[in-house]
Amino acid sequence: MEEKQIQEFVHRACNDESLRTELSHDFDGVMVKEGFSSRVASVLKRLTPQLLAHEGAAERQGLAWWTI
Repeated sequence: MEEKQIQEFVHRACNDESLRTELSHDFDGVMVKEGFSSRVASVLKRLTPQLLAHEGAAERQGLAWWTI
């Protein structure tokens, strides 16, 4: 269940610029809004720098395996 939540969120974040912007400004607020457990939020917190590192989805191909 948690793996699926992480996978779906990473996929959305890779394709949604407004979500990435919101993550960069209020990570904790996004986690609360999404209803993620502290364990899932901890994993996503470690992934967030990669999600925010580049502007386009093509540049984030290193995370493409998450979206399969």
